[in-house]
Amino acid sequence: MRFLTLLLILFSCTCGRAQTVDSIPVYDAPTATVSAYGDGPGIRSAAPVVKLLGSEIDRYDESSLLSGLNRVPGVRFEERATASYRVAIRGASLRAPFGVRNTQVYWNGIPYGDPGGDVPLNFLDATNIDRVEIIKGPSGGFYGPGTAGTLLLRTESIQQQGLVSPKKRYVEAGVTTGSFGYLRADLSLQKQGDDDKSYSQFRAGYQRIDGYRDHSAMDRLTLQYTSVIAGKKRGDETKLHALYTKLDYELPGGLNPEQYADNPRQARPGSADKNASIHYHNLLLGLTNTKHFGRWKAETALYTTGFYFDHPFNFDYKREANLGAGGRFALRRLLREDLDLAFGVESKLQYRTGQNFTNPDGTGPGDLNFSDEIFSQEGLLFGQLRYTPGAWDFNLGLSSSQLDYTIDRTFDADGNTGKTEFSANRPISLRLAAGRTFDFGYLYFSRTDGFSPPSLDEFRTNEGSLNVNIDPEIGTNYEVGFNTDVAGKVSVALNIFHFALDEAITSFTDERGTQLFRNAGKTRQQGVEVAATYYALNKSDHPLSLSFYTSYTYYNFTYQNFQQRGTDFSGNNIPGAAPHNVNLEVNMELKNGLYLSLFHNYTDAIPLNDANDVFADGYHLLRAKLGYNFKGFDVFLTGSNLLDQKMSFGNDLNPRFGNRYFQPAPGRNFQVGIRKSW
Repeated sequence: MRFLTLLLILFSCTCGRAQTVDSIPVYDAPTATVSAYGDGPGIRSAAPVVKLLGSEIDRYDESSLLSGLNRVPGVRFEERATASYRVAIRGASLRAPFGVRNTQVYWNGIPYGDPGGDVPLNFLDATNIDRVEIIKGPSGGFYGPGTAGTLLLRTESIQQQGLVSPKKRYVEAGVTTGSFGYLRADLSLQKQGDDDKSYSQFRAGYQRIDGYRDHSAMDRLTLQYTSVIAGKKRGDETKLHALYTKLDYELPGGLNPEQYADNPRQARPGSADKNASIHYHNLLLGLTNTKHFGRWKAETALYTTGFYFDHPFNFDYKREANLGAGGRFALRRLLREDLDLAFGVESKLQYRTGQNFTNPDGTGPGDLNFSDEIFSQEGLLFGQLRYTPGAWDFNLGLSSSQLDYTIDRTFDADGNTGKTEFSANRPISLRLAAGRTFDFGYLYFSRTDGFSPPSLDEFRTNEGSLNVNIDPEIGTNYEVGFNTDVAGKVSVALNIFHFALDEAITSFTDERGTQLFRNAGKTRQQGVEVAATYYALNKSDHPLSLSFYTSYTYYNFTYQNFQQRGTDFSGNNIPGAAPHNVNLEVNMELKNGLYLSLFHNYTDAIPLNDANDVFADGYHLLRAKLGYNFKGFDVFLTGSNLLDQKMSFGNDLNPRFGNRYFQPAPGRNFQVGIRKSW
């Protein structure tokens, strides 16, 4: 009620100014682009926002978002095993031993993920994502709870180049093969409506790989159908999305230092014998609608989802079935040319049945250990006011969120049954931001609250315990940002931030390797991020286009007050975050269609435990892509880890027993493929 009262106060204050109906402009919808905080194209956000086009996402590798997202300073996309993804935005992977957590994700405007923040990003194939927008740090006041960041993912209309007149049917198809048994095929079909704005689209993506390590194969099929119906008014449209994913991948497990040095391609002993692996069937149905009512714009997103999960592991066997539903509704009103109000509600509901069995031989579940029925619900109220007088830009965002779990343990081998309830809420999260446009660029300052309750896997752990004493993370981020563009030739973006976090949630493993979670007191996360692009030549005036890109990240992430088992870790670096990260990229394309891209990444040594006495060595990652575009064909050859560095794209943190820190990444590898559009 407190939040709704604040919204009403904001609304009454903005509507109290004397103005005629004719003086208030009608809100003009942006084109089909991803828009952080609801801003339209060309509007600068007083926030650390980065946009990636499709050509940047899959420039070197279409198997995942890894190569594309890791170009961005402050973002680390990790792949511990094939299709086992983590995303660490501005920080360590402390809360994500597996999966994506503490990061809000929206796919085509639909809230994506469980109520508690677990995000199955591996259900999405590269063919399901054409654009990515990344909001780094807390985004309270407009999006759901989280202290790391927000990913806005979108599938768009198939883009056609060089067409004299619009076509009614478009087709794109590609096949790629490569090292370690890699095979990928995708197909996209699109049929335009009579109005050339509506269309229907079908996409299929299939990907498999035997894997670099023993017992690391993966097989995934995704099918997506999208129907877009344009309304009579400009910007009005209704979209239907259907996504089916069948995913199977093996888990090789972590290696200790001796095993890693001896043979990084081996699996953890026992993983193959027990068939440690994950098997999913997932279906997502979503409906979005954008509608204009005079001075109002309404955006609605509804979804329902269900999956079946089968997971034999070294010491147990999990089976789960899940049903979920939810949605997001936002209203926006352009009160006048320099004043904009938006507010809305978001909700996620989930019912899950989960059973944990023994795993005697990996062929099927053994005796039942425990069984739960779980109901989860998350609610969000949000409001945002933006005032843009002249060169200034002022933003006020407010949100209120709550998460509830009810777990009914219907069976327990030890006889412990009954209901357990858990609730975490944040009555008010505040976002304040101010920016100003100068002749030399755009400068902004922001203060944003972050709130992140424990995910279901952090509250209900694999060995059956319920972590009732875990507290949500609460923090505040202070940031200064600057970006500029010089004559369309040079663009620079700089961010400096200080993030103070209380009750940080960290992970560790028990003697079996089960991931457990605890609060680690206060942390301080300070950093500098800079990215620059130089467009040296363009094909319209020269025989070739030539561009250079570089980015640098500096992190100083430390525990402020953390004691565990009689040891004081205060002042130590937070494990999982590299202090220094550098990217260098060169892109060249000749008028005849020949192109070459080179990418180099240096990642500094990463501490892997709270004591800071075990590190993953720094490494140099070199990627390259050579291709040729002609008559609608794109033929290409890509290479990754060309220096054959020994490294990992995602390590295990704080293993209490066994010292299984390392999840080795592939050595030198290549892919060759062909793509055709017509």
